[in-house]
Amino acid sequence: MLRSRLTFDQLVGRGVEYRGGDKTAVQGVKVDGICYCSQAICGNHIMRAGKHWTTFTGSFRFDHNQTVGVIRPLPGWEKRGLDKFSPGLSVFRQDLQQERTGKWGGDVHYCHIYTRIGACKWSDWEGQENDTHWEGRDDFDRDWTTLGMLLDLGNGTLSVYQSGRRLGTL
Repeated sequence: MLRSRLTFDQLVGRGVEYRGGDKTAVQGVKVDGICYCSQAICGNHIMRAGKHWTTFTGSFRFDHNQTVGVIRPLPGWEKRGLDKFSPGLSVFRQDLQQERTGKWGGDVHYCHIYTRIGACKWSDWEGQENDTHWEGRDDFDRDWTTLGMLLDLGNGTLSVYQSGRRLGTL
């Protein structure tokens, strides 16, 4: 059972802001006409076991670089003053490896899909970012307005849902 409402308490990079001051809603922004890769992280709710569901709502006009997914905790990263941030950029790999704790299990440290094209990327922050063609991607509606994700930590899976239907597992 969810104990607290999920909020995006960490905005990392210049290209993301709260929508209307609401910490449960974020939007990408251009700064001086430039799109910066940035992340909104829900770091106030650490998930260690069980199943966790979230729903993303948006517009079919999403930029091709917007992603949704899961990431390991990154405490304090919102205070670094970074212009841009994406967990797949090699420039951050060494710093991301330093975040490892003894509580981390498995070898996937972030996993996300590009909301415009349905591509899945993940990494263990040791090598290159991995691109996976996931079962269900061919049925991914690129003009979505509601996207569901189910993180099952017991099985180590992240499933994608659209229109109340499970498309597949990343």
